[in-house]
Amino acid sequence: MIRFSIILFSFLLLLPLGFSSVFGTVNDITTNKSLYDEGDLVIISGSVSYDPALPSVTIQILNPTKSDFAGIAFALVQPDGSFTSDTIRAGGVKWSSDGTYTIKVTYDENKEKTIEYKKSNPPPQSNPPPQSNPPPQSNSEPILPHSFSTLKLQIPNFPSLDKPPQYYIDRYNNESSYKSWFDSQFPLYSIDDVVGYKLTHVDGFPSLDKPPQYYIDRYNNESSYKSWSDSQFPNDSIYNILGYEDPVSVPDWIRNYAEWWAIGEITDSTFVSGIEFMLENDIIMISNISSSGNISDDEIPGWIRNNAHWWSQDLISEDEFVNSLKFLIREGIIVID
Repeated sequence: MIRFSIILFSFLLLLPLGFSSVFGTVNDITTNKSLYDEGDLVIISGSVSYDPALPSVTIQILNPTKSDFAGIAFALVQPDGSFTSDTIRAGGVKWSSDGTYTIKVTYDENKEKTIEYKKSNPPPQSNPPPQSNPPPQSNSEPILPHSFSTLKLQIPNFPSLDKPPQYYIDRYNNESSYKSWFDSQFPLYSIDDVVGYKLTHVDGFPSLDKPPQYYIDRYNNESSYKSWSDSQFPNDSIYNILGYEDPVSVPDWIRNYAEWWAIGEITDSTFVSGIEFMLENDIIMISNISSSGNISDDEIPGWIRNNAHWWSQDLISEDEFVNSLKFLIREGIIVID
């Protein structure tokens, strides 16, 4: 009996050396394509050895040098171990070059898969011979999209959507220190070039006495006003009419990510790494603060978790959510270099 006990004890001591838990293992990763062109939708799926304590996987797409994220997504794991990400659109500033991109799926462990990406290259156009009278165009032909450049917001929040152009023009004309500051920032441009509205064919529209937000709110909230604006300016958005670029829309995966963090399905450190991604890609803008840096995973106050949940459900505005991030920066939880 004593000998048997010694053998059994020895066996139990040796067992952990050759045994590892399979829970949390990433088994496989699949993608809907192997080669993506600019604008294609990337869908990532796979399976894990399900662990109820780990309800979601983190998905990172790394650029060819693995020096930066090209995208981040999260996916809930089903009880059978399967997961499927929200769609990620290939392209944009983070997909800056052709090559091999790495998909890294993190559960309790990591697993990687690679995909190929190719940016769109417009075909070369030959120069047509000059024509004294260009041929008439049919009204049914589609209007080609045009590029939009602006001096607005080159300095964060300047000029503000909430202030009329006349506010800045008056300060420039009446405050010598303000005039000196502006001239040092925009030495090649007048105050009207930067803060003003361009003349339109509609007399008195837009008015220098009204802030851009006034027109944006009317466009978004008054159907008759929207119809009038679209009929008068069929080729321009309300933002372009006022001299601003169209705002960057918040991807669905970011709202999902905020919700999952709010209910405790992803960690604080994962949450703050996603905020860094949003800042670096100008998905959310914080005035007077650089959009690159390091983020710590110090404890985040509970009220910010509530704000993330409410923002994900459209119960508070994006501005209110951004104010939460400003607090994190001031308190040193998000550290901007």
